[in-house]
Parts: sequence; structure tokens; C-alpha cells
Amino acid sequence: MHPLSTASATSFLFTLLLFFHLTASSPWNDARDLSKCNQTFSCGDLTNITYPFTGGLRPSHCGPPEFQLECHNNLMTTLTANSLSYRVTRVNQTSQTLRLSLLGALYNERPCIYPFNMNTFDNSIFSLVSDHETLSLFYGCKNPVDFDKENFNLSCCMSGYSEEGLFKIGYPVPDPPSMEKCKTSFQVPSFQVPFLRSWAQQLRDKGSSLLVEVLKEGFDVSYSNPYSADCQNCSKHSGGQCGFDGKPICICNDQRCPGK
Repeated sequence: MHPLSTASATSFLFTLLLFFHLTASSPWNDARDLSKCNQTFSCGDLTNITYPFTGGLRPSHCGPPEFQLECHNNLMTTLTANSLSYRVTRVNQTSQTLRLSLLGALYNERPCIYPFNMNTFDNSIFSLVSDHETLSLFYGCKNPVDFDKENFNLSCCMSGYSEEGLFKIGYPVPDPPSMEKCKTSFQVPSFQVPFLRSWAQQLRDKGSSLLVEVLKEGFDVSYSNPYSADCQNCSKHSGGQCGFDGKPICICNDQRCPGK
């Protein structure tokens, strides 16, 4: 037998090291990771949340990335959609609905929130439920007391500045001429925020004194897992747990199910 040349030995060693690196770095060869997909997510008042959600004891490969939850000090759960973070206060996996609220409304007692894009919840994953109303908010308004009586004045103080403004229940279409006096710090004439329809009459009666509470209560969205059929097939035919690795996978105990 001829000894390996230096070049051949180096090539063999490199290949061997690469193999061990890929094997060690792949989560799918780590039984401890795969077995955790039978765990549930719990945080504060939210308990026993399962697939498609991940977070906490459920690693990110236990569900699609759109359903990643984060737990803060075992008190507050957040979800990020289109780069905006929301507090999650309810999860109903039977009706597939979430109750969300804007984080900006939680940290001050003034109705100061960043521009909100309602199109965030107009896609195949999340959508606003029909039982909601819409708030139109305006900041930086001159002489807000001169505005239409259907509008409610508000005062926003945050980050070293103060702005006067107003809000209106519903869409301002078309914008009243007086709205031209408004210019927000965000360079946006107005923006809309959803809220629960059950609060609409109370908000009309009490005006801005109730606004922060309404924003904190949040709004409901429905969710749809585009891989639900794959998950049902996994559970029905393999008795496995659903996971995700760029595409749906089926996990049996601590490894991928045969043929899945």
C-alpha cells in the first residue's frame, strides 16, 4: 500500500472536518432539539400554545417563522409582523384568532403611537376580523378646537416633544379641509388603527379620556397557517409532530419521520 501524498492527505482531512462540521451544526441531527417540538409555549396568562407557534420551549424549527412568539419576563408576549411588534393578549387556537395591541400605547398614558399600516393584516397569514372599527389619528394640528365636532381632541407628549391632534372614529374620506392644518412628526397626514367594535359607543361618549384604554385593549386578527394540510397529514399518517425547515417537516420522537 502506498502512503497518501501530502496533497491527498490534506484533501481527505479537509473533507472529514467539513463532514463533522455540517453534522454538528445541523439541528436535525440534534435529538434534543427535535424532541422539543412536543413542548408548548406559555408566558403569563397565555398557556399551552402549540403549533404553528414557536418561542419559549419551542425552538424556531417547530413552526413557520411568521408565528414566532417572544416572552418578556414571563409577563408579556409579543409577535412581530411586517417589522412592527405587537403585544399578544389572547390566543384562541380553536377559532384561530389572536388579540393584539400596539406596543406604543402600552408604555405611556398619552395616545402616542407610531404610524400603523393596516395592510399588515391583509395577507394570507393574518387578517383583521370583521368585528372591528377604525380610528383615524391626526397629530400636529393647529387649533384643533376648531375642528368638526365629530372629532375628538388629543394631546401627545413623548420623546421630548408635544403635539396637539385629534382622532375620528372611521375613515376621514374625503379629508375635511381643516385636516390640512395637521402635519405629524412622522410626515404622515393621518393614519388608521383598528379597535374592537364593542368599544365604539363608549369612545364616542367619553372621547379622548378613553382612547388609551381602547388602544391598549387592542383588536382581533385571524390567522391561517399555509402549511396546515401538511401538518394534518403528518399527525394523521405518522402520528408525528409538525416542524419546519424552510418547508414543513414531520418529526417522530426525536428524528424526522421515515419518508417525510
